[in-house]
Amino acid sequence: MRLGIDVHAAEQDGSGNCSYIRGLIRALLAVDPENEYILYAVNPKHPFYAELPRRAGVRIVKTGPRAPVLRIPIFLAAASIRDRLDILHVQYIAPPFHQGRLVATIHDLGFLRVPSSFSRFFNRRSKILIRRTARRARRVIVGSEFSRRDIAETYGIPVSRIAVLPYGVEAAFFEPGDRSEDARVTAAYGVRPPYILSVGRLNPRKNLPALARAFARFQAEGHRDHQLVIVGKEDFETTRTVDAVRAAGGRDIIFTGYVPDADLAALVRGAEIFVYPSLFEGVGLPLMEAMAAGVPVITSKVSSMPEIAGGAARLVDPANEGEIAAALAALADDPSLREEMRALGRERAREFSWEAAARRTLEIYADVLRAS
Repeated sequence: MRLGIDVHAAEQDGSGNCSYIRGLIRALLAVDPENEYILYAVNPKHPFYAELPRRAGVRIVKTGPRAPVLRIPIFLAAASIRDRLDILHVQYIAPPFHQGRLVATIHDLGFLRVPSSFSRFFNRRSKILIRRTARRARRVIVGSEFSRRDIAETYGIPVSRIAVLPYGVEAAFFEPGDRSEDARVTAAYGVRPPYILSVGRLNPRKNLPALARAFARFQAEGHRDHQLVIVGKEDFETTRTVDAVRAAGGRDIIFTGYVPDADLAALVRGAEIFVYPSLFEGVGLPLMEAMAAGVPVITSKVSSMPEIAGGAARLVDPANEGEIAAALAALADDPSLREEMRALGRERAREFSWEAAARRTLEIYADVLRAS
């Protein structure tokens, strides 16, 4: 097969779309020496591409400007025709007039469910183009049964055209790490144990002001030694989000900004508790990473998060700050409970493999080709 994959998101450090496409591409090239891959990039000189194996059948092709309004409908469309692809694989949005076989990964419909987390232009564009992509794709890939049902019901497409496959977790999160090196990394960010960690882009969907108010309550009830460490890159409404966190009244709250993958694994490993109180997720890679690292997880009991947690996390109502605070206190006060949740999380995380995701994706490609 000649497979074209839009990989521009691999250049967007610190996003879930980036983590997904990097993990998938690495695994595809590791397990599949036979098929031809054309990777459509914006910046072929990005460091990620230097990590990939240089072998026959793998090409990295520049496809026009970064602006998606030009790159997707014009440059990506032209490249897919020129390269005579068997299949084009995109995340979320395909060239509107692409006529070939199409596979689309659509992680979730966040722009419909929490529109306040995105710009008006992004929402308007997504409503039109993601709907069109989902309906035209021969197969849609998602990371949860929740997203499968949501997409099928919203766009009126058969569930049989939507494939659920487990996403993966990078090996660094499973590894124990070097304690002295991890301590050096955390100290470089102004972090000292014990600390509670949250990871995600700084936008309204991640529910960080509510977390900060819960943390302030947690502190007021006698838990004064912990820091709250918030890791994430700037995003839509970041300033308003950060201001609301600062106004919550909690002490020892640290924003690290974007953290490179190597440092992120160290920060996750060192956390006493990981909390992910998002309002909506199609998957939630950070909570998967925390479980792999053996960190007790608190997450929301909405959308896909209970499914991804698989019984290995404490679930809370993201709108109930008292419930979040109580969950923090329960874990902070009970070392045996933390140890139990570490074991549960590690066991659950063994089900998240990029190799398995890549092999399932190859099966989907083959199914699409055979059905044509």
